[in-house]
Amino acid sequence: MKTRVGLALLLGWGVWVSAAGAEALPVATGSARVTPVVRAVSRALPTVVNIGTERMVSVRYDDPLRRRRGDLMEQWLREFLGGPTPGYQPQQSLGSGVIIDAAGYILTNYHVVERASRIQVTLADGTTYEAERLAGDETGDLALLKIEADAPLPVLPLAAAEPPLLGETVIVVGNPFGLGHSVSVGVLSGINREARHGGQVLFRDILQIDAAVNPGNSGGPLVNLDGELLGISVAFYEQGQNIGFAVPISRVRGLLEDWLTPETARGVAWGVTWAPAPDGGLEVTALDPDGSAQQAGLRVGDRVLALDGRPVNALLDAYHVLAGRRINERVTLQVARDDGLLELDARLRPRPRPDGELLAAERLGLLLGALDGPLGAAAPIRRGLPILEIHRDSPLARWEVPPGARLLQINQTEVHRLDDVGRLLDELPPGAPINLVLLLVEEQGRLLIARTRAVRVETRPALGESPVISDQ
Repeated sequence: MKTRVGLALLLGWGVWVSAAGAEALPVATGSARVTPVVRAVSRALPTVVNIGTERMVSVRYDDPLRRRRGDLMEQWLREFLGGPTPGYQPQQSLGSGVIIDAAGYILTNYHVVERASRIQVTLADGTTYEAERLAGDETGDLALLKIEADAPLPVLPLAAAEPPLLGETVIVVGNPFGLGHSVSVGVLSGINREARHGGQVLFRDILQIDAAVNPGNSGGPLVNLDGELLGISVAFYEQGQNIGFAVPISRVRGLLEDWLTPETARGVAWGVTWAPAPDGGLEVTALDPDGSAQQAGLRVGDRVLALDGRPVNALLDAYHVLAGRRINERVTLQVARDDGLLELDARLRPRPRPDGELLAAERLGLLLGALDGPLGAAAPIRRGLPILEIHRDSPLARWEVPPGARLLQINQTEVHRLDDVGRLLDELPPGAPINLVLLLVEEQGRLLIARTRAVRVETRPALGESPVISDQ
């Protein structure tokens, strides 16, 4: 085996030890063999998935820091796969993920899916689905996927927001494609760690563990003895023994609260901005006059204690209640106001869908195609929306945007359809600064080169002229 040094990302290659019994314990629960670890593992295994792809992509970055990270990734891929052009074989395993919502939302590492042309998720029972990448945070190394499963899926609950305990027992779980589950046990040996490579900070505030972390665990759950998600496995440090890292649940919760709002995840016009209150519940800080909550009588300053009888003390608590409701169903809010309690009845109204094609033309000066359109469906990478035309006065006109470019992200959120573009642009006032990520793809034989370009522009207030084909 080659000697490797530094911080190595875990990308689904290597030898695994399988663990049986994902659905039920094989012995009586009163047996001394059924330890807290065994119970936690039994709860976690059905929620762990394998993430694979039909084709890997070689990514080149314009930004020097991101380019350095990308070159390091290429080195690790070569070492794990043993070849000069890794990942261009069918059904290549990339890593693991964990189901966090019965509707098919899956959490994994950003780097696990960053180079995938198409993402496939294999559940514990062997069922495979094509996944859609909904959101990602490169700095936090987390990504959110969605599959359309045939039935509600098992879920690993999130650990409470309390700080993790140094020395507490932790369990690392992974599920590589075709090789079954893998489990290792250790303790939480450090918190608030800072991981560096080449003088650059790669991660902050991460958890350090001494449980064995093997290639393939990346994106899988770090589980506590209560069978709850304590973090997401990220990396191991090969210069030392028994040193692994995981993204903490605090960061996971923060990103999920941004990604899984009722408006984005359920398509409802809920219209509430709220935050956890010191005395419990969620304090309302702003309301949309067209939202369901204000029309039900909710006011700024109210403290929502429960939804449909279930206490809500975190934004994700509210999401899980609303996620189980259909459009036009009613939700009962228990509200504290002026030292008294009252109940309000809100109907979950559908959120209007802004015209993404129109807003892209007005705010960005772009004519976008659909992912399932002729240019989208024929593309070697089914990510982002094809840029068909660029207006002369577009904010992107001064950038070098070659033909075939695709719009990949708007303000850290990936776009898969014109509805996504409409929703994201509708939330911004005209003239607001906006961060875009473009994907530039080139095929060189069997090698697929994808170059990302991050640009920051200001949206324009109105369409100034008819679109023309860009000569950039």
